[in-house]
Amino acid sequence: MVFHTQGAADLHSSIFHKEEEEKPKEKPAKKPRKKKVLGHDGKPYDFQKWISNMERKEPLGYKKGDKVTMNQLKKDLKSYKKTLEKRLTGRAPFYVTESKEEGDERAYTLQSTAFEITWRECKPFRGNKALPKKKRERWYITNPRLNPMDFVKKRNKRK
Repeated sequence: MVFHTQGAADLHSSIFHKEEEEKPKEKPAKKPRKKKVLGHDGKPYDFQKWISNMERKEPLGYKKGDKVTMNQLKKDLKSYKKTLEKRLTGRAPFYVTESKEEGDERAYTLQSTAFEITWRECKPFRGNKALPKKKRERWYITNPRLNPMDFVKKRNKRK
């Protein structure tokens, strides 16, 4: 075939003599980034570290009528310190109004002029044979519930 222009030759070769174009190599699909789960303190969540903060060798041992300062409470509940700091205001001391012991479980209720805090301590992994004995015998603190005294007074009136 004879072509009078270069454009005609290019058109003919692009239609009838296609060269297989190299397809760009597909990049491997990116794994979706796992969102960092943030803990109570706003830092990345590390379960083992969080659990170790909840662990105690022995229970707190508060007795009914004990006086607990805000700093002592934050030290004793250090894994929940950021949560407590956000919600607790003032420096009024807390008084232990209830301290129950039922075998391997203890329940505490502390009250100040503005707040009531309740939590439990227990040995939840006692029957778990997969854990080392040291971990099974540890006491763990549950998430403290923090209620304003207005709510507590309303609740007590309903009873």
